[in-house]
Amino acid sequence: MKSRKRFVMAIFSNPIVTKEIKQRTRGLKFSFTIAGWLLLMTLFTIMFLTSITNSVVEITRYKNSIQNFCFFLIFLFAGFFGLLITILCSQAIAKEKENQTLDILLSTPLTNFEIVVGKMIAAAGEAVILFFSAIPILVLLYFYGITSMGDILLIMLYVFALILFYGSLSLLLSTLIKKGIAATVIVISIVLASTILSYLIVTISAQKFVNSAGQPLQAQSFWNLISISISSAFALIEFINIRLNSGLNAFLQYSYKIKGYQIHLLICIVGTILNIFLSAIFLSPLRRIRIFKRKPD
Repeated sequence: MKSRKRFVMAIFSNPIVTKEIKQRTRGLKFSFTIAGWLLLMTLFTIMFLTSITNSVVEITRYKNSIQNFCFFLIFLFAGFFGLLITILCSQAIAKEKENQTLDILLSTPLTNFEIVVGKMIAAAGEAVILFFSAIPILVLLYFYGITSMGDILLIMLYVFALILFYGSLSLLLSTLIKKGIAATVIVISIVLASTILSYLIVTISAQKFVNSAGQPLQAQSFWNLISISISSAFALIEFINIRLNSGLNAFLQYSYKIKGYQIHLLICIVGTILNIFLSAIFLSPLRRIRIFKRKPD
């Protein structure tokens, strides 16, 4: 019971979060940032959807155009916020090292876990607020009849889980590397490498396993599932395709009941937890006894 209470307090009553979030959001700059971001994205979305509505007569073409725009908008959100949270989290610990203030944090009664969680929430807090404030923009897709409110929220939560994983990974790298820019470059390289590797797997398996009946062979199904499971881009495409019921049903077909995006989501959730705990361990190897337990009074 005490450990559970300590875990909840480390997240919601963390003094690092309270201090840094107040510093980041108390001024008018943050308010104008949110207002400008929402205004820009809203105008962009309304102009695009209005142009489609006025120019497209056929229902099929209209639906395909809206779905393509939905794919573009979601990937724009995922790419922008993924990069933003990756940069902010990679600077969280590395900046403390560069400013030589990490030792001051380590001398406080806070545990390593509380410091790591506090720095991550504080670093990504501004981006998370911008992320969830943009949900009403996607609600416009509901009024244009492309999807339901539930699907919009599920897609946003799925994107949030993906970018949170890469944020935690950049946080872990920032505890191991002195320069935050190096952590950012490594995380971006991992994303690009996984996408390229998935594409190569799909291409090679498609050339090697050919079935005239149009159904994927067992070996090809396995490699298609693997390619989606290891790539955030492919997993996101499959998840959006399923939620929007778009016409991309031929995208990496396989014969398994379990979906590739489900495996990738599980990897991201487990990976996020693991990255945070490893960050707490590597934050200060000499303070292993105080990683998760505070010093007794």
